[in-house]
Amino acid sequence: MDAHSSCSTYSCGFCARKHILYMALGMKILYISGATGADYMADCAMHGLRSLLGPDLVDVKKMWFMYDTSEPCMFHSLYKLLPDIEVDRDNVEAKIQSRYYDAVVYGSVHRCRDYMQLVLDAYPSNKIAFIDGEDGPELAPAVGHGWYFKREIYEPHPNLLPIQFGIPKEKIRDARFSHKTRLMAHCDPRDRSTYQYYDSEKRYYDQYSEAWFGYTKKKGGWDCMRHHEIIAAGCVPYFEGFDDCPEGTLATFDRSIFAEARGLCDSWVTMRKVNLVQQ
Repeated sequence: MDAHSSCSTYSCGFCARKHILYMALGMKILYISGATGADYMADCAMHGLRSLLGPDLVDVKKMWFMYDTSEPCMFHSLYKLLPDIEVDRDNVEAKIQSRYYDAVVYGSVHRCRDYMQLVLDAYPSNKIAFIDGEDGPELAPAVGHGWYFKREIYEPHPNLLPIQFGIPKEKIRDARFSHKTRLMAHCDPRDRSTYQYYDSEKRYYDQYSEAWFGYTKKKGGWDCMRHHEIIAAGCVPYFEGFDDCPEGTLATFDRSIFAEARGLCDSWVTMRKVNLVQQ
């Protein structure tokens, strides 16, 4: 039986996301964001919705950095991937008032709430979604007005649904064990001198693909693109402190698997030290 077969759509974050995704197929969705530059959670959601809906996902302020016609970006994984197709961004206020769009999504509710009163006046709350991808637990003044998806949930809250970063499927590599040359990847968030790969996304992914494990940890927030990039590269995250992560954050990550991975890596290191001593 599916682990979520008996869940209430409104009480289970997994089922709520699945329910909304099914509803979104075939819809016209207005996507509102500041479009000022990289904002990982908003950009992940926009990439996924545009991939599903094509021009029916309307980024009212064009998220130029997501398109293959944009200038090179220093950030990896999400950018310059989408074809710059024709999208109707005209007469947005009139279209909101007439409910031309089937639903409205605020991609970064702390940073951009354009048209908010217009949207609240025109749409019922079950047709509005707010995405809160900030590093901390603070809430925007939109809770209760629609589906509120939050990346960093530190305490249970009846009106919050979990959400986390993701990776476009075209970035996911096969794990090639014969190509592994080192135990731990070179890039290490504890040492900024190892951040030598921002000039080349390929080199960044290669140094993870060539390693068995990639070190990662909480920095600004518990969720981080680095966790997902390590996995996408066919590498195993060595996630320091993950046992302390609140249950509502990174909710789809199985903590037992990450603990097992750390134990495996630690055992490997211990065995290597013992072998060196014996030699």
